[in-house]
Amino acid sequence: MIRLVATDVDGTLVPDGTSQINPEYYSVIEELRRLGIQFAVASGRQEDSLHRLFAPVKARVFFISSNGGVLSTYNRILFSTPMRQADLLELLDQCRQLPACELLVAASNATYCEQGADPEFLRWLREEYRFTIEEVPDLRQVSGDAVKLSVYHKPDGKPHPATVLVEPWKGRLTGVVSGPEWVDFADPAVQKGTAIRILQESLEISPEETMVFGDQLNDLSMLRQAVYSYAVGSAREEVKAAAARIAPPMREDGVLQVLKKLAEAKGAAVWE
Repeated sequence: MIRLVATDVDGTLVPDGTSQINPEYYSVIEELRRLGIQFAVASGRQEDSLHRLFAPVKARVFFISSNGGVLSTYNRILFSTPMRQADLLELLDQCRQLPACELLVAASNATYCEQGADPEFLRWLREEYRFTIEEVPDLRQVSGDAVKLSVYHKPDGKPHPATVLVEPWKGRLTGVVSGPEWVDFADPAVQKGTAIRILQESLEISPEETMVFGDQLNDLSMLRQAVYSYAVGSAREEVKAAAARIAPPMREDGVLQVLKKLAEAKGAAVWE
């Protein structure tokens, strides 16, 4: 029997950076909870953006935000893993040298950008992602509870500029591609899969009782924590190769299709 379902958001449930979700997800989440199945949302987004997106069911969901940097319920942080301040400051200096990039620093309860950031970029974050953004004179002033540094670059058909920093920082910070526009850096302990494992251990749920869904490289660690792992049909090829099964694409609400079948089966762990 499945006892835990966990899913990515952007590119898996909704198009990247949007604030609308098929309301049928709320109904199926409620049905899964009635069957005793826990539900977790695992995203690179900040916590309050996820609360807004899942507002009708937020009291029934676990939230894994900032790629695993924070695990919470809707009203309580269960744990967070901050970056070392010295690493954050050094990486900030390097990221500032990247061409045409915007920087965000996520803490456990807020996301920060520097004053003078592109107004259209900020509008997109606030109105589409529905982020709470605090503008500060210098990101170096952000307190020591920062859990993620995100580098945004508008897709142009070329590799994201921040990918050149991923390899040099290995061992000190982990850099992951979180979508066509984003590369995220965090403490090496921060992974969606680590947060899923902690949640599994606390709820006494095994990988054999877990079903997960994802589409990007930052979802790979999460897929490894579940026997029933799905990549949506629109996922990166590396993610499809790592998943046990392929769900229909995001634009066809592929995850919703699988979850409805799971609910109909009363949580029975059977493949389509």
